[in-house]
Amino acid sequence: MTKRRLLVVDAPGGPRPEQYLRSLCEEFSVTVVWLSVEAPAGRDRRRAAVSLAPTDIAVGNPLDLAGEIRRVADAHEPDGILALSERVVHVAQSAAYERGLPANRPETLQALQDKRIQREQLAKAGLAVPEPWVLRTERDCAAAAGGAAFPAVLKPSVGMGSIATYLIPGPEELLATWRSAMEIVAADSRIAHHSPVLLLEELLPGMDPVDEPRLGDYVSVEVLVTDDGPNILAVSDKLPLSPPFRENAHFLPSVRPPGVLAPITDCVLAAHEALGITHGVTHTEVKLTPAGPAIIEVNGRVGGGVTEELRLAANYDLPLHLARTAVGRPADTRPAFHRYASFLTPQPPQGHHVVRRSPATAELRAAFPALDEIVHITAAGQIADSAVGTAGNLVKAFAAAPAHEDLVDLAERITGPEYFRLEEISAGDKEKKT
Repeated sequence: MTKRRLLVVDAPGGPRPEQYLRSLCEEFSVTVVWLSVEAPAGRDRRRAAVSLAPTDIAVGNPLDLAGEIRRVADAHEPDGILALSERVVHVAQSAAYERGLPANRPETLQALQDKRIQREQLAKAGLAVPEPWVLRTERDCAAAAGGAAFPAVLKPSVGMGSIATYLIPGPEELLATWRSAMEIVAADSRIAHHSPVLLLEELLPGMDPVDEPRLGDYVSVEVLVTDDGPNILAVSDKLPLSPPFRENAHFLPSVRPPGVLAPITDCVLAAHEALGITHGVTHTEVKLTPAGPAIIEVNGRVGGGVTEELRLAANYDLPLHLARTAVGRPADTRPAFHRYASFLTPQPPQGHHVVRRSPATAELRAAFPALDEIVHITAAGQIADSAVGTAGNLVKAFAAAPAHEDLVDLAERITGPEYFRLEEISAGDKEKKT
């Protein structure tokens, strides 16, 4: 039987190709276009990983990516196009849509990428979402300071990993924080070319979870959309956020009772209908408020760490099943969970800190047997900066265990004082050290 042709668009920020590409190559004839933008060591690892495919093409400039995908698609005539990283998923789906392959419509892709447009469409459908103030100029900030409800959240309309996302306690803090956030956005190569505006939204009140008091007041819902519609793969529980809005860990499947989960998943399915999502995988964050679940945002890509968690908890190959939908084949949409899995990204305190002590990989493995993979440990001497968002974690790791509470214990202990010692420094000292 002739293998169907699959064009894979790979980039940093999504599942790693060394983990997902082998099973794709076994089932499909794979060509890879990949974004070569990392530091030399990371670029070399990615190059080695994508070489599993018979053909791979590196693209050094993100602005050239759309044209290169079209050129390669014209040459190889793929039956489907697959992308997993947030940096490339929308441009890849746009190319698929142009060729009549499974993909979301352009207006849906735009709403999945731009929170301002997404808010408008969800509100029009009657879903509870905060109404944003759009802050393009200092004059907009002055108007919002006089009319917006506080405390509020400041965030870019197009962002990644909670970058430049801040709590604004009152109007007096808005202008200075807006200026700092604009500088961060303009300097970040992942999003600067989108020229995102900043949005100011009222902070939604949270509701303490009564079933597991150590969990946060929000969840994420992982969905695979097929020809039959959206399919809930899992609901992920979260630890409370570190300020400003940085994720420490999430766990799947959720341990919340069915009566709590049902309105959450109903809300997410309604959001998919409102945005017209007909293809792909989504990662939707939902705030648990006293008035009921409220959509924080719907992301048109795989949630960070979700691919690995589904593999650990259910032996479920999400990229493979997404690839099958991309070429028009049926996919398995019901993971069979046999244990719990976690993606750990514990955050440093807010501000700038130099790491004075950090553990070796062997030390963490000996202390925490549930760890499956340790991807990153911030080394002694490096600077931990909360402004870079969730990517500024002290550790990035995956773990699995038969009991959910064991993973929560691990997540709370892994950056304890016996493993990490941090010293706060000023922004000026940070500049000297970097």
